[in-house]
Amino acid sequence: MKMKREQLIRKLVDKKVEGEYWDYKEKWHIQNERLIHDILCFVNTIHNKDCYIIIGVSDDGEVKGVEGDENRKKQADVLDLLANTMFAGDSTPEVQLSTILIDNQEVDIITVKNSFAIPYYLKSKSKRYQNIREGYIYTRTRDRNTPINQNATVKQIEMLWKKRLGLTLPPLNQIEGRLNYKNEWVQNGDIYYNIYTPEFKLVQDNNWEDNNRLKGEFYVYSQVNSSFSYVDLKVMYDMTILEEFQLVVLDSGRYKTPVPEWGFIGYDEWGIHHKYTYKYYLRDSMVYKLQQFFFDEEDMEETHAKSRLDEIIIYYDDEIEKRAFESYVESNQDLVEVYIKEADKWYYSIDSINKLEVNDAREKLSIGIALNRILKEYRIK
Repeated sequence: MKMKREQLIRKLVDKKVEGEYWDYKEKWHIQNERLIHDILCFVNTIHNKDCYIIIGVSDDGEVKGVEGDENRKKQADVLDLLANTMFAGDSTPEVQLSTILIDNQEVDIITVKNSFAIPYYLKSKSKRYQNIREGYIYTRTRDRNTPINQNATVKQIEMLWKKRLGLTLPPLNQIEGRLNYKNEWVQNGDIYYNIYTPEFKLVQDNNWEDNNRLKGEFYVYSQVNSSFSYVDLKVMYDMTILEEFQLVVLDSGRYKTPVPEWGFIGYDEWGIHHKYTYKYYLRDSMVYKLQQFFFDEEDMEETHAKSRLDEIIIYYDDEIEKRAFESYVESNQDLVEVYIKEADKWYYSIDSINKLEVNDAREKLSIGIALNRILKEYRIK
């Protein structure tokens, strides 16, 4: 991640011109209010990118460096400055200061993190500040900041509030964001719709073809009752299907959840088949948000069914954690085998007369238990 950011900064410097999400400064700000102004301009943007104040580079892109700059600041200095600034709503822009070498010159980078808590503005200001205005909203359009003694235009401010409310995102992303607010949704038969934006809909349809399968995936046997069915889910904006998902209804109808993803780790001794096959969810995915949306934690039977599923399904924070954990497991297969043997002692009723199916399901259930145990230990380490 750090390397990618350094590569990006070098590309931005090589452009020799400033842009909507980056700016050159030949030297550090002499006045703190000017630094605050720049940060406000970059955090109050309608795009969804991090922004960069590149210090030690002249307006024409020539690298000057910051060594010897008497106004140079450290990360703690910038954070203290923001912490002691009175922002409206008591929400502070998130920034990070780093240093890279370009042409053997030290260049400081203030990364202003993308935020949806905009617009940021001052509730009050220090008596030492002469130019920055409390209550004024500053932004950046193309390569220009709002002047420190002027307010952003009405249209610019309107767009900032739209971003805060998620209205600048594509419809699918807006729907994903609204899934966090269950009280906004009403069920009418097989359709859920958002009461504030009725064009946002979740439409369910029984999957008769998949429901005629002879057997379910291994996790259906984690339940008290292995009876299951499948439901197709269409995420729609008005009459347009934006994305489709498949839901599985477990424990004879007690619990409904999106079908988890397949994960694979390592290979067998012949290098043909994966050694550990399992199922997982990513917590930063829409699939996970749909799982939480349909889950009723006040329903005891549903809560029990979910807890049994969670014993053998892996929950990752994101794709980065998934890749790192899979690499860790590949390097610690002896431990995995020990935990799998211990998990084999768990009892699951697998109602199949096919021994191959029984053995396959039991193996995957044990792998799920073992990987969950290792993941807990991995996170502690």
